[in-house]
Amino acid sequence: MQETLNRRFTSQTIKADTIAGITVLFITIPQVIAYAFLAGMPAQAGLYAALVALCLYAISGTSKVLAVGPTAIVAMMTLQITSTFSEPGSAEYIAAATKLALLTGAVLLFLRAIRFGYVISLLSHAVVAGFITAAAVLIIGNQFPAALGLQGLREMNLAAQMVYLGRQLADLNAVSLAISLGSVVFLVLCKSYLVRCLVVAGFKSVNAEILAKSAPMIVVILAIGFSAYFNFNVNYGIEIVGIIPVGLPELSWLLPTLDEATQLLPGSILIAMIIFLESISIGSAMASKKRQRIEPNQELLALGVANLGVAGVAGFPVAGSFARTAVNFASGAVSQLASLITAFFLVVTLLWFSEWFFALPTAVLSAIVMVSAAQLIDIPRIRELIGYSGSDAVTFIGTFLMVIVMGVEIGLLSGVFLSIVFLLRRNSRPHMVEVGRLAGTEHFRNKQRFEVETLSHLILLRVDESLIFANARHVESFVYDQLAGRAEVTNVVLICTATNFIDVTGLLMLEDLNENLKDAKIKLHFAEIKGPVLQQLENTTLIQNLTGELFLTADLAMKTLSD
Repeated sequence: MQETLNRRFTSQTIKADTIAGITVLFITIPQVIAYAFLAGMPAQAGLYAALVALCLYAISGTSKVLAVGPTAIVAMMTLQITSTFSEPGSAEYIAAATKLALLTGAVLLFLRAIRFGYVISLLSHAVVAGFITAAAVLIIGNQFPAALGLQGLREMNLAAQMVYLGRQLADLNAVSLAISLGSVVFLVLCKSYLVRCLVVAGFKSVNAEILAKSAPMIVVILAIGFSAYFNFNVNYGIEIVGIIPVGLPELSWLLPTLDEATQLLPGSILIAMIIFLESISIGSAMASKKRQRIEPNQELLALGVANLGVAGVAGFPVAGSFARTAVNFASGAVSQLASLITAFFLVVTLLWFSEWFFALPTAVLSAIVMVSAAQLIDIPRIRELIGYSGSDAVTFIGTFLMVIVMGVEIGLLSGVFLSIVFLLRRNSRPHMVEVGRLAGTEHFRNKQRFEVETLSHLILLRVDESLIFANARHVESFVYDQLAGRAEVTNVVLICTATNFIDVTGLLMLEDLNENLKDAKIKLHFAEIKGPVLQQLENTTLIQNLTGELFLTADLAMKTLSD
């Protein structure tokens, strides 16, 4: 074991993890404070949550670079779910958010217990893209009041936000607007041009990218300096972060009552799903770049433990961060030691530097959140998704609109419902074609698309789907439609190359089809049935009473039945 540790931790890997850990710190501090405000929590809640999540995930997670902590989407969901209990920022609200984190952690552990990891792949990309895009729009809209120096509205309802802004525009704070707008411009310019400028100036491209991604910390430091010097809070009425308690958090778990658990559980289940989806997506993407892999079920355990730990320090639910993980990877992190180093310097910040953030304008935090959220909107991918498939386009648009209009829970469930409806619709009308043989080959293709050889007394039908309750009658009707007006046909062959499963309804349909064709003096044959499906059919009355034969290939069927 000692040799394994020595191979894993060398002076070079420790140096790389140290550099990465310190680099990630510069984006972690401003982001987690900003996301704490987005979630309706005090600034320290974001720092506490990041500290505990980084440590606990580093111990139990399988990704070497995933940075776990507060994220924009989960913070937004926390606000939407918890704000029904009390006013954001109040003691009751903080307690409810903490209990939400506890329940979310428990749900993640339950999902690990039932080995739920593989199921997440069943959530279609159109639903995920629609949800993430709508969430980004909601997050940006939620930040407008703070960016304009307005107070009051905290609900995640885009229409209500716009109405509120329209009524309150006369009261906007011009200095707050200038701070937020200037911060947005600075962050966008850093993202778009700083790397290029630094490379021209002689920096290595890797170092230039790291410095550019540290732009949130740079803008925070500049804003704190200006705010303290010009006394923004007193002279211009600018809202600031205020006091962040010095010291480390105390461990104390608040257990929800049965009534609270009942109200919070549906939201915690949705948040748990999003946490896993968000974390597994970025974790897998980073792992694949180094030919590594992560274990989904172990990730459920690690994320569950992290959320339980966060609940012990009055935090709110956490997930893997897209931005911070990307910075961690780009900075050269080779293990979760980098996250532990980030956590160590968070401890240093809480013990000795938390007072430095007192004068930080919240308008700057709004700018950081808006720029981070805007990066979640992937326009090229959305354009490709909409142009590729009509059903996916409807699912994406439906999910997006429902999240915007009805909220996260109803919107996400609506997207899943649309996916299921389109899946059943596709399965209920499987692709079926009459095929023939390409001259001089053993290959069979659609007779409507290719010049193929056919026989007048033989119909070969390819079924490109499993035979289940949803499509059984459609398959049966298709066979009868092909026989209509063709009195010379004496043999029908169903080519089952793509048939992976036949349920009871499909079996009964085939038995009826066999009997009906028998009455019409037509033999029913099968070709290219897969082994597991054939094994399933062996002891059924279909095989026992089959009027035709079972052929290994379609070519063999055509040769045998050509006479």
